[in-house]
Amino acid sequence: MTTTSIQPTLTRKQIAEDILANHQLLDVAPRKMSFAFLDIKQKYFFSGNSLKTCLLAGLSASFPAGESEFIASVRNYREQINNPKLKKQVRGFIGQEGHHSHQHKEINKALHALGFNAPALEKKMEKIITERVKTRNNKTRLAITVCMEHLTSILAEHFLEQSEVLDELEEPARQLMLWHAVEEIEHKAVAFDVYMECVGDRELLQKVMGFAIKIFFWRMFSFTSILMWQNKKIPSWREIKEFKQFLFGDTGIVTQLQAPYKSFANADFHPWQNNSIKLIDKWENELKWIPDS
Repeated sequence: MTTTSIQPTLTRKQIAEDILANHQLLDVAPRKMSFAFLDIKQKYFFSGNSLKTCLLAGLSASFPAGESEFIASVRNYREQINNPKLKKQVRGFIGQEGHHSHQHKEINKALHALGFNAPALEKKMEKIITERVKTRNNKTRLAITVCMEHLTSILAEHFLEQSEVLDELEEPARQLMLWHAVEEIEHKAVAFDVYMECVGDRELLQKVMGFAIKIFFWRMFSFTSILMWQNKKIPSWREIKEFKQFLFGDTGIVTQLQAPYKSFANADFHPWQNNSIKLIDKWENELKWIPDS
């Protein structure tokens, strides 16, 4: 299995020790994976909890259109990049995001068969992006991608640091989330580096982040609500308590994301200030992975 490539002059350990200086030496390349999504049998496949299941199903529905826009916003600046290492990482970023989009389309089909109309939400997300994002100038579109990549990467780091929170997912969905998280971490600085080389306006990033965080949580909760409504599901008190713990408990998503989210406002912020290479190793060494056969 290919992990992070090593240039002849630097060992992986040396890259990891000074990741901020050497992050553009990381080999950002898609891992082609195979997931048995049709093996998901339980409708509420996340610990039998309808709220947690609909949250993840809603996120999955939003990914294909969202990641296509990430790719497009970076491609707009591809010819302006002078750094050859960054150019190579951009190619890998496009490959990874394209494969993520494909795999989420596949699980969305399986979700539809279970009773979640994820394909309809995919189209809804496409319309939102067409009307509210693609109409903006290239600089703002790239800034939105940078902000969304920060949010998805810190969410990915949370899922790998606290991988037990996904243990009650049915295995194909669990594997998808862990694999997606690993690659989000690997390419977490690519859009940022493109933005800093080609645009460099940190003030705009701060303005856009205020918009991005609202959109991120609106998307999470509105898509969850739509899926619950479609299934005419009223959650039990147990489900509500578990969902609240999942979001706001000591190891909850919202609780754990506050500090890394705020770091984005630092004047010298860079995504690799948080050295999370160890999480890639954790996935490859401790958590199961399924290569494409």
